[in-house]
Amino acid sequence: MMKIETINNKEILISINHHKYIKKTKISLLLWLILPSIAIILNVRPFFLLIVTELFILITFTISYYYFKKYNIILEKLIVKENSLVIQDINDDKKIIFNEEIKIDEIKEIFFKDELGVYFSSGGGLGDKRKFLKIKTSYKIFSFGILLENEDYKKIRAVIKEKLKI
Repeated sequence: MMKIETINNKEILISINHHKYIKKTKISLLLWLILPSIAIILNVRPFFLLIVTELFILITFTISYYYFKKYNIILEKLIVKENSLVIQDINDDKKIIFNEEIKIDEIKEIFFKDELGVYFSSGGGLGDKRKFLKIKTSYKIFSFGILLENEDYKKIRAVIKEKLKI
C-alpha cells in the first residue's frame, strides 16, 4: 500500500508498506517448519533419530527466521526534500537498514523497470516479475518500491518532478 503525504509543507514522504506480503511469507515459513515435522514424526521410528532430526529442523528454522526478521524490509520510504531525495528501508524491528541521500544535481534519470525474479505475489503464489522505481546517478543506480505498479510509479515520478523541477 502506497501513501503520499506532506511533512512541514517542505518535504513529501512517499511510503510503501509491505506488511501483508511479509505476513504471507511468515506463514509459509511456519508451514515449512510444521509439514516436515509431521512427516518425520509419522515416518521415523527410532526415538533418538526423531529427536535429532527435529532439533536439526528447529535450529535451521530459527536461524532462517532470525535472518528473515533482521534483513526483511517491511517499509520503504522516499523523502523528497527541496534539493535531495532520501531513500530509507526499514525492517520489522523499526530499524533503518538502508539510508541514502541523493542530491538533485546527481540525478541523471528516473525510470520504471521490470526485473525477472521470484517473490511472493499479492495473489499468494509465486510471481515472476518485480517492478522498481530506479533512480540513476553518475555513480550508482538506486531502487525503490519492490512490487510497484505502473500507476504508482507515475504518481511518484510526477511528485518528484514537481518538487525537484527535473
